[in-house]
Amino acid sequence: MGRIRISGFLRKRAEDEMQQKMVNHLARIQIGTKALLRSVIAWRNKKLIELDKEVGIVGAEENAADHLLAEIWLELTKGTLKTKLRSNILTFVKRVDEIANYSKRAAENILILHKLELPDHIFDVIEKVCELINIATDKLAEALLIYRKDIQRTVDLTTEISFLEHQVDGLYSRLKNHYFEYYKYSDNFAGLVIFDHAMKDLEKAANSAEDASDVLRSIVITEV
Repeated sequence: MGRIRISGFLRKRAEDEMQQKMVNHLARIQIGTKALLRSVIAWRNKKLIELDKEVGIVGAEENAADHLLAEIWLELTKGTLKTKLRSNILTFVKRVDEIANYSKRAAENILILHKLELPDHIFDVIEKVCELINIATDKLAEALLIYRKDIQRTVDLTTEISFLEHQVDGLYSRLKNHYFEYYKYSDNFAGLVIFDHAMKDLEKAANSAEDASDVLRSIVITEV
């Protein structure tokens, strides 16, 4: 009986420590998605210095997240946690890290496009997409903090994230329709390709947030 209690205590402590590492990892990505939104606003307002600064923050936070991800992988190799839980956690942090990767790629392409002047109705859509990515990331962070204590709230948050991702899908479809207007703003075909890459990466960032929330819901249902 004593061994069982000790084993349970050690496993709980390992889960506590892993949860904190996951929270720290996601916190860096939250900073990055906020900087991504500010970078779009700076682009819209033609503030190149601010744009360059915010894109730099997105990149720096993505690098910091990568280092934390490596620490999580190393910790998971120790085998302290149950095999299924280890697998789910690894999938979760990979999907979360993708948010940072896609945000960085989008921000870098936005910086390349800094001279491109778009009409307000297109900027409105791009800003809204970035706002929704930021909200989804914040909700994911909230869910991660409570997933071992409040199952119902965690499930509710993951459902909200799915709804946000569906909104992004709709906005992305609207953006693609605007591609036919691109010739009005620029005759540079390479610019259209870069713009398309940036918009696709924003949509992929939202998808990754939803994918991560699905994994967290699976952890709650099967492990907690």
